[in-house]
Parts: sequence; structure tokens; C-alpha cells
Amino acid sequence: MAMRDTGENIVLFRDAWGEVAKRFDLRKLGLPDDVATLLAEAFRGHHAGSSPDTQRGCYRALRIFATFAREEDAITGTADLTSALVGRYMAWLDRQPGPDGKGWTAPSKANVLAVLRYLIDWTKRHAPERLPNRIDFPYNPYPNRSPTPRPRLSEAVLKSILHAAYEEIDEAWERFETGRRILATRGAVAGADSQTCRFVREIARAGAGVVPSASRVRYGVSTLSTRGGLRHLSGYLHLTLEHLPAFFLAVAVQTAGNPDPLRRLRRDCQSPHPLDEHRVMIDWGKPRAGAKVKRAQRRSFDRRRPYAAPHLVDRLIAMTAPLAAQARVQERDLLFLMKSEKTGAVRLVSMSTLGKGIKRFIERANARIAIWNRAAPERRREPLPDFAAAFLRGSAATQVYTASQGDLIAAQALLNHARIDTTEHYVRGPEAARIQAETIARAQALMIGWVMGENGAAEATPAAMPASVPFGHDCLNLLGGDRPGKPCSRAGACLRCPGLVIPLDAGHLARILQAIAALEDARARLDPARWAMIYAESYRILTGDILPDFPDALHNAARAIVATLPVLPVLE
Repeated sequence: MAMRDTGENIVLFRDAWGEVAKRFDLRKLGLPDDVATLLAEAFRGHHAGSSPDTQRGCYRALRIFATFAREEDAITGTADLTSALVGRYMAWLDRQPGPDGKGWTAPSKANVLAVLRYLIDWTKRHAPERLPNRIDFPYNPYPNRSPTPRPRLSEAVLKSILHAAYEEIDEAWERFETGRRILATRGAVAGADSQTCRFVREIARAGAGVVPSASRVRYGVSTLSTRGGLRHLSGYLHLTLEHLPAFFLAVAVQTAGNPDPLRRLRRDCQSPHPLDEHRVMIDWGKPRAGAKVKRAQRRSFDRRRPYAAPHLVDRLIAMTAPLAAQARVQERDLLFLMKSEKTGAVRLVSMSTLGKGIKRFIERANARIAIWNRAAPERRREPLPDFAAAFLRGSAATQVYTASQGDLIAAQALLNHARIDTTEHYVRGPEAARIQAETIARAQALMIGWVMGENGAAEATPAAMPASVPFGHDCLNLLGGDRPGKPCSRAGACLRCPGLVIPLDAGHLARILQAIAALEDARARLDPARWAMIYAESYRILTGDILPDFPDALHNAARAIVATLPVLPVLE
């Protein structure tokens, strides 16, 4: 809802509860009054139903336009709003150095120019008398024929992100659970000393369950700093900005959703699966999904996996409950809430704040990974590159596209796109080009073989298997196993077999634990280089890919079964 302020050139946007959500003062732009009034009226009318992010983007573009008008001394009134002015504005945009000194990209310039075009077009429709002269914009002024796709993160990097996120999630949850025990009793609590307990109880009392400002706590800053300060102690009460990015990244990788809609995930986003009692569905909104009929954004997860997204959502609900009680009524049902250190208000985390939090998350994760790699070089973890939340959706789609050997429909189903050409933009990149080239070459070889009457690919003698194939790391050809030309007798049993299926029960978990113990025993006896070459990948798959999927409740029963299993042969 858009409302006029007492000042004609102040634009107010109110939410459904009548509160001011955004306020933009176009008088600060330094434009002539009649031009500012024209733009303010168009801003108010065109963006009344837009998202807050779109409204902010419009105001940023207007500030750029005002900078052009000031530097070029181009506008003295609405009479100067002409087609020639548009050309001067485009030439000015072309001269801007940009953040990297190389000039603005075509999409950046197109977006800035489009904002002005939308407002002028609105004025043409609703108040044409405000425009004394003709003003037109060129069609497609900045064609971007070869757009640079966003960077794609590899499978190893995505797993490393999840590993680092789960580490911080466990740390945050343990601290929060300790805080709940502290508040539930007056005595000592395991995992926290008496002074920490005293500080946490005082902070909770002063802020009604949410960390207050330092002035409302009767302990001084220097006293609180002995236990990490208010920022650290707030983790005993609720979710903090330090650990919020870890939860967000874990949910984003698992759901492959758009960052902004996931940021607005609701507390009631879970629902039971209609067919599988072990699965839970997570729903989130996406305003741009569907022109007339909105398509549901949904993914289902197996709750038996300890780090499945529903478990993370349950933890978020518990950790943000104190924050939700003090949030604005329009944001009380949202999940990713945070307490602002600047204003003291409880608000939905913004994309800019989330981006800064992800940068700090990367720094902390890489520091831990560096320590790990120095201590265990044979189990090296992939350092995290500098990435943004927007990279995750395309990276997940690319991994699905690669795993399905170029099935674009599988990636489309993951991303929930209405049109497959939209999905193609997400998977476009070097990996997709490689798969497409291999597919074309394979099809051409089959066609030539059919025309020339040569033997089919299935009858060809398979290439020699690498040393690691018996352990299942490179065996992606079911016809190239222990019976060349025929389906492998171990199909479905190798760790990297395309058809591998492992039931989640205590018996299978016991065999996995036994195999892990045998590999660890071999690591202590064998030459490290040989163990890393032959057995390290098996160990990584068992411990990193398979073992985490088993629920914690099965481990005790599985350990009891291990003692009854036949002893495995000694590796070398």
C-alpha cells in the first residue's frame, strides 16, 4: 500500500497492518521539484505492490539518475525529459568505471535504465500532461548475447559447505540447549560454569528471553567479556547472526531454492508426506513462480537422516521462539529472525546482512579446514571458495544434470521451472558443455557404427579397470565389471555403483561400522601413501556419504550386532 506523506516528494509504503514499511525521500536526490514530484508519483503508483527489495532497488537507481543529472547539469525541469536526455544518460552509464574499474556490465546498465523507463511509462499512462516533450527509450539497449553464467560449485565444495555448516549448527544447538538447562534450574549445569549461568540468567531476565542492550544489564562490559561478551552469551538464549548463515546454507543446499524466498521461510512450512511416514515436505513461497496460478515450491526429506532439512527447521523454530515473541506482527511467523545489534529490533534477516554473515562463515570454516588438513592430510577437506547464496541453486542443478548424464528434465524437476529453457540457463557452463559434447560424440559413433555395420558399444572390449575400481570409485559402467560385456555381478553393491541401495537398518549399519573399523586398522598399519591411494576413497564414502544418513538411534543396536558378525579378512 502506498501513501502520500505531508511532503509531496516523500513516498511511504505501508504493510498489511498499516505500519510504514519503507520511506523514501526524493527531496534528497537534488532534482528539480517538478521532476522529483513526477518521479515520486510514478514511484508510488508503479511500486505499490512491489517487494521491499524491488522498492529499494528503484530508489538506488533514482539516486544514480540524480548523480547523472548533477554531474552533467542535464535537468532543469520536466521539459528536459526527452529522448535526447535518455541518450545522454546511456552514454554517461557507459563511462562509469564500476567497482572493478572495468565499467558496468550490460545487465547492470540495463537494470538501472529500466527503472527510469518504468516510471516514465507509468507517467505516460496515468499523467501524460506532466511530460511536455516526447521521451522514448530504445528497445533492448544493452543486448547481452553471451552472458557470463554464475560460478558453479563442485560436488566436493558443496559437501564441504554442508560439513562446515553442520559443525556450526551442532555448536549453536549445543550452546542453546545448555542455555535452556540454565534457565530451567537455579543450580549448576553441566557444560557451563557458575559465572556463565549467572550471566545467562541475568541477561534473560533483563531482555525477557532476548539479549538486551548493554545498558540494561547490571554487569559491566568488561565483566561480561570474561565469558565472551553479550554477543557470545546471546547464543545461550536464541539464534544469533553468527550461526544463522550455517542454518540458511544447509537448508539452501538441500532444497535448491532461491535465496530470497528461502529467507522468508515460514515457521509452519512443514507438512507430513501423504505416502511415506518417514518423509516430511517443506513448502516455501516464490512470488514470481507462475503468472496466474502459483506453483508450489516443495521438497520432501527423509526424517531418519540426522541433518535432513526438517530437523534443521525444528531447531530453528526452537532457537527463534524467543525472537518471534518480540518480532513485529507481520514477521512473527517467519523463521530466519535476528536481533539487530544496531537498532535492537527483531527483524527478518536482510539479504545484505545474510551476505556479510556468509563471508564470515567462509572465513571461520576455512580456518577450521586448514587446521584439519594439517592434522590429517590423508583425509583432506576442500576449502570453501568465496561464494554467495545465489550460487547454490545453480550448483545443485548442475550436479543433478551431471549425475543424470545430461537429463535436463531432472534438473527442471529439482528447480520447479515451468519452462525448460529457464532451467538451461541454470545448468549452462563448462560441465554442461562437456556432457553435451560427449553425448553428441556418442550418438554420432552409434550412427556411424549402424551405417557401417560395426559392432555395437556393448560388444566392445571394455577398457582396463583402474586400481580403485574394485572399491567402486570409478565403476560407472555396469558392463565393465568382473564379467566384461555382461552386467556386473556386484551391481548395486559397490560404493559408487549407480544402482547402490542401502537399507537404513541396524544390520546394514553394523556391517558399515565393521568395514570402517577395518579400514582404520589398515590405516594404522600400512604405508600412508598406499592407504591413501587404495583405501582412502572407500573410507571417505563410508564415513562422509553413507554413515551420516543413518539415524543416531540405530547406532547402539548396530554396535551390539558388530560383535556377532564374522571377522573380516585383514587388508594386506
